[in-house]
Amino acid sequence: MGSQERLPSERELAGLFATTRVTVRQALGQLEAEGKIFRSNRRGWYVTPERLQYDPSQDIGFYNLVHQQGYTPSTETLGKQLTETPLWLAQLSGLVQGAPIYHIVRRRSIDNRCVLVEHNYINPDRCPGLLSQDTDHSIWQLLQSKYALSPHKRQIEIYPQALTGLEADALHVNQGSAGLFMQRLSYDDNDDFLELDFEYWLHDALKVAVQVGN
Repeated sequence: MGSQERLPSERELAGLFATTRVTVRQALGQLEAEGKIFRSNRRGWYVTPERLQYDPSQDIGFYNLVHQQGYTPSTETLGKQLTETPLWLAQLSGLVQGAPIYHIVRRRSIDNRCVLVEHNYINPDRCPGLLSQDTDHSIWQLLQSKYALSPHKRQIEIYPQALTGLEADALHVNQGSAGLFMQRLSYDDNDDFLELDFEYWLHDALKVAVQVGN
């Protein structure tokens, strides 16, 4: 079967393999855990697309990354606000606790499949008026074109993490489903904080692949 092709219903599968629907559900759950299929709310089971390859050493952005691999990206802004820097972010960024900070939440998709929820915390001193701009596309392209900003240095962390709360709901998966967490902390050429990016990916959507040497 091809990528994102719909599987027969549980009843059809049970009849096809002369087994019970309980056994079918167990088999489907195992295939889902292995990343071979995924469930779409109220629409059934589908074949999981090829994982997107991501190289942390390359800074090309979500849209370019997805386009380069032959897929279609899209983004939906779920919320954006000017808020106060919490203690945990002050400790990470060097900002003063309580200082103004932009917080933008977005859901990003590949070929109309929601694959990640992203939280962007951006230093408003460097990009006044950002919240009035269209954030349904690349934020970094916007920062570069309108504010002449680009990251000079980034710290990146990637590790498995269960999807819960807003992230699970926005990605239409069960609370506690397997996920992949990515954190990017970006600084300018003066080592001043620019942005913190939290990404919550579906566990079967991304593959980290780094090229070493020539």
